[in-house]
Amino acid sequence: MKKLYTIFILSLSLEAQTLHETIEYSIQHNYQLQILEEEASIVHEQKEIESFWENPILKVGINDIQGNHPLSRNLESMQNQYVTLSQTIPLSNKLEVASQLENEKKRVIELRAISLKVDIASVVRGAFIEANNAKKTLTILDDYISFLKTPLQLLINLSSVEKNSVDKYIKTQLLQKSYQLQRESAIQRIKIAKEKIELVGNIKIDTFSDEVLARDYTKESLNSLLNRVEQTPKLAIATALKDVANQGVVLAQEKEQADLTITAGYYQRFDRNDYISLGISYPLYTHGKEKRQRVQAMKRSNIQALSYKQVKVEIEQQLKIALHELEALHQELKILEESRVKILQLIANAKSELSVGGSLVRYYELFTKKTDNALAINKKRLSIALIENQITKFLGEIE
Repeated sequence: MKKLYTIFILSLSLEAQTLHETIEYSIQHNYQLQILEEEASIVHEQKEIESFWENPILKVGINDIQGNHPLSRNLESMQNQYVTLSQTIPLSNKLEVASQLENEKKRVIELRAISLKVDIASVVRGAFIEANNAKKTLTILDDYISFLKTPLQLLINLSSVEKNSVDKYIKTQLLQKSYQLQRESAIQRIKIAKEKIELVGNIKIDTFSDEVLARDYTKESLNSLLNRVEQTPKLAIATALKDVANQGVVLAQEKEQADLTITAGYYQRFDRNDYISLGISYPLYTHGKEKRQRVQAMKRSNIQALSYKQVKVEIEQQLKIALHELEALHQELKILEESRVKILQLIANAKSELSVGGSLVRYYELFTKKTDNALAINKKRLSIALIENQITKFLGEIE
């Protein structure tokens, strides 16, 4: 038992570093998925239960017991002891339909499990995206903070040549503190990413070794992406719920046909002939209860048909909005990257001018612009990656 417990603890602290491994482990250890598996098992058993007839009723009794002679069976002709057996027989296919209905419910649970796997994968990918982007932010900031460690005296000595150089350096020092705060924020983002994975997968992760591959959905046609929506788990769930509602209508129709009950009995008398009885019972009327239930079932079916349309429209519109946002972000990223080329050219020129009395302050200012530009590009790439991850989720893809 101790060995099994140790294995269990080790499995929960496994250093699942690759994206694929982390998604697989998270799916395996997700509690909600385990709950859905149990629910599917319950519904599967209920499917079998629904196909059974009503239990037969065995009845044993004594007729016309005399107070003076309670054990006598000879005083009156009606005195007897008997045993009867009753069985309700369905005259419709309601048991088969009820069993099929449970099968449709099981299908809904299975699709919800698939949809949950998609959600888990999306959270894990998002955590990897956030963590890796935060690491890039740390690299950018560390490079710049290291660059800013030029002794203050260097710029003080230049103050006689360059006006306000000391003031500018002090401002640069303040900027360095701002970057240090951003660095601490990036470290916190990595910790949050780890916590997100532990939340969905009940598993600790040590490092993020994989990059989430970019999926440039802007290169795919809108119609192609919309066609893929038809296969998404969320839409499949809406379809399955519609099927459950439709099956509910069929079941209500079958239940309008009342059941027949047959009763057979053997009656024993001591001084007279024994006899057998056979009876059939059938409802005289049903007050329209089953018909009203059919109407209610039809309304539920209509609701699910509308829900299907609503889910489809929501997914399609969310996909279109995400694609528009993605195109806008790519345009903004292109502008930032073009600015970066110009900044690098300016830095190269300023560096070459240092040997002939060029401005060191100007050189520092350009490096600050370069850093700000790099941070802006990194942030923009984060937004792009997160929207691509969102689109992947809309399309119902796990990896």
